[in-house]
Amino acid sequence: MIGMMYLVLLALLAMNVSREVLNAFVVLNTAIEKNNETIEGKNQETLAEFEKQYSINQKKVGPYLEKARVIMSASKELDTYLEDLKRHLIAKTEGKESVEEVEHDSLFELANVGAKDNYDVPTTIMIGSNEADPKDGPWTAKEVRQKLEEFEAKLYSQLNEEDQENFDAGFNFGDIKNADGKAERWEIGTFYHVPLAAIVTNLTRYQAEVKSAQAEALGLLFGEISAEDFKFDTLDVKVLANSNYVVLGDSFKADVIVAAYSTTQNPELIVGSDIDTSGSESNWQVVGPVDTARVKVSNGVASYGYKPTSEGEVNWGGFIVIKTPNGEDKKYPFKHSFIAAKPALVVSPTAMNVFYRGLQNPLEVSVSGFSSNQLSVSARGATLSGSNGSYQVSPGKEGREVSISVSVRMKDGSSRSMGETKFRVKNVPLPTPKFAGVKGTGKVTTAQLKAADRVFVELEDFLFDGVRYKVVGFDMLGFNRGDPVPLSAKNDRLTNAMKNLIGVQRRGSRMFIENIFVVGPDGRRRKIPGGVNLEII
Repeated sequence: MIGMMYLVLLALLAMNVSREVLNAFVVLNTAIEKNNETIEGKNQETLAEFEKQYSINQKKVGPYLEKARVIMSASKELDTYLEDLKRHLIAKTEGKESVEEVEHDSLFELANVGAKDNYDVPTTIMIGSNEADPKDGPWTAKEVRQKLEEFEAKLYSQLNEEDQENFDAGFNFGDIKNADGKAERWEIGTFYHVPLAAIVTNLTRYQAEVKSAQAEALGLLFGEISAEDFKFDTLDVKVLANSNYVVLGDSFKADVIVAAYSTTQNPELIVGSDIDTSGSESNWQVVGPVDTARVKVSNGVASYGYKPTSEGEVNWGGFIVIKTPNGEDKKYPFKHSFIAAKPALVVSPTAMNVFYRGLQNPLEVSVSGFSSNQLSVSARGATLSGSNGSYQVSPGKEGREVSISVSVRMKDGSSRSMGETKFRVKNVPLPTPKFAGVKGTGKVTTAQLKAADRVFVELEDFLFDGVRYKVVGFDMLGFNRGDPVPLSAKNDRLTNAMKNLIGVQRRGSRMFIENIFVVGPDGRRRKIPGGVNLEII
């Protein structure tokens, strides 16, 4: 609108409607100056908003604030130049050698200028004597155009490619048609043989265009601050606990946050056993991807379900992929772990807490809420071997008690004792002897007796499979013609003398296997109470 009014007034000048038109230029110039003050105030408010946002998020806003300051500086520099040019033209046209000779600043106001209709001095300063070849140098039309073009390029350089396409500084340096309809280059059509009032008003108009271009560029820059911000429609409170299982003596800790998400845009959840974030984001990927059927997404929330098949710590991770406002996919990596454990049912036969000497006693240890690799198990009075919850306990040769102590490694790296359990130590029970198929007291035929060649021992109904005793000696007592015949062996086999004694036995005779000595898994030599009493039939 201002530009149109200026062109109308310029056309009226060409029709020699001088005094009224000159006064109209004064009115128009004053209006433009007031409008410039308003635009400048709004630009300062925009810069203040940049600085406010910078105080909230320096990392994000910093680059945009720096560009805004570049634009503000360039605009101020060009505005000052145009204002100085107006004052220079007025001073020269009023016959002063320099601006400093003007007695009072009010004389630079267009309404107070006496030579508003003078066009010779402005033309000489800005164009020179040769209309066909405008001069170069300070305060010339060429310099004005150069500075406007440099300012426009400076603004474009601070904007991204998309904003550059939408930005228009408003400067038009194309040819201008004169009153005769003939096209003239911009410098001539704008400043040649034009009265001072029109030139000053035109320069004020360019000050307005500079401030307007500044405002548009600042607006585009400010829009970039939030261009990549996500839009959410739902807020929800989330409790992020350090653990859902707390041991007495430990502390429960949790972060309580307000989570924002959009129910209208579902994210993509990519899950695996681990993640690889090496290289650029486009190369990020999951390690050991899982079946996508385990992932469910609804109303902006992604969920993942998994049923572990073994105990221990389970590590998993992946990416939440969200589409940004500019249409690009943005990956957010995460890692997580949880403990998989058997149901925490404990049934303890307290009267049977026994370890057997000489054996590798199996021991299973677990603590609810902790994986097996977080356990530290030790034994007093025994040797302990094994790991990850499965151990073997071998009591020492002496002592009647073994203590098992358990501690766990907490998430902060500290160790916490879970207590101590005591076990009684017992020797492995003595075995039962057997000879010729008889245990204790029994009857045998001479044929059965002659077929026997050794003494057997066996553990009956013992909890441990595969435990063996070795016979290291025994006595045999038989009768020959009524006289007792005692014999001894140093292992489990019959001696020749014993075999001969068996050969003379008759029906009704008795034989005794006694003083049986054995060595068990603990390596000690022990005597079995009683023996085998045989009646020959």
